[in-house]
Amino acid sequence: MRKTYLSIGILSAVIGLLMIFAPEACIKVTVILMGITAIINGLYNLFTVRTLLQDTYFSRVVTTRGIISLVIGIIAVALPLVLAGTLWTIMLYVLGGYLLLSAFSEVYMTAKIKQAGYGTKYYLGEIILSVILAVILFTMPAAIGYTLVRILGILLILFGAGFIGLEWKNRPLIVTPDSVSDD
Repeated sequence: MRKTYLSIGILSAVIGLLMIFAPEACIKVTVILMGITAIINGLYNLFTVRTLLQDTYFSRVVTTRGIISLVIGIIAVALPLVLAGTLWTIMLYVLGGYLLLSAFSEVYMTAKIKQAGYGTKYYLGEIILSVILAVILFTMPAAIGYTLVRILGILLILFGAGFIGLEWKNRPLIVTPDSVSDD
């Protein structure tokens, strides 16, 4: 059996159990991870994307987007660790708004980058993912959110069990040794 795939199956099942029994903690971890992603995205925009084209308007849009990403990312990382309650709900809406604004600026950036002859497949995926996550954040009241997290937990457990089952089914029946000695 491949240990990597077996580990992925076990890890998926454990994360699924955590999502079922501690959905609030999983949501906080997800927001923190989204914040870290926003920070990385902001830094990437400021240091890499901004210098792709010599267009000053493009540079300003990318710089603004990068700075906003950094600020929202830092808030998303710090807020769940410091505050809870109503501010937590507000932060979900702020993240949703940020994702929508980010997607709209990404559409402009992608068009300009494509005109310059660079590949845009990564950017198109980021636009779609940003819009989907924003819609989820805007439409998800707390009670439904916990239910969705628990459903995702069940799906992760099933995914993990399926992964482990496939690895068990496809394991080699005959083990061939790497070397044999005549001792």
